[in-house]
Amino acid sequence: MNPTNWQLAVDAVDAHTLADFWAEALHYELEDNTAVIERVVADGRATLDATFVRPDGIRSWRGFEAIRGDGRRILFHTVPEPKTVKNRWHIDLNVGHEQMAAEVQRLIALGASQLREVHEEGGHFVVMIDPEDNEFCVQ
Repeated sequence: MNPTNWQLAVDAVDAHTLADFWAEALHYELEDNTAVIERVVADGRATLDATFVRPDGIRSWRGFEAIRGDGRRILFHTVPEPKTVKNRWHIDLNVGHEQMAAEVQRLIALGASQLREVHEEGGHFVVMIDPEDNEFCVQ
């Protein structure tokens, strides 16, 4: 039996800004959906009003942005309600102890914030939040 194909879907206040942050944080690429958009518009299932042109010249859906890397896709979509509670699960960025401090500083420069540094038996990691207050760890 083959593994199930999956993507991570993330609610966001601003899907495009959050996708930009995570593309940089994970060294992923913004997805190019130009061909899909052109086909859907040509078929009359959507209008160009539902899209916009990103600064990189690629056409994208309003309120949706996907990033891809290592075969995995993360889809960000704009929702009307803000985040209200702590994440029930999160991403761990495993960069290694030697790179941890530099990676934390790089992520802060991208718009993340450091919440706390944790030293516990068998582990050392930094808890951070992305620009929309979603928790993640660097270890």
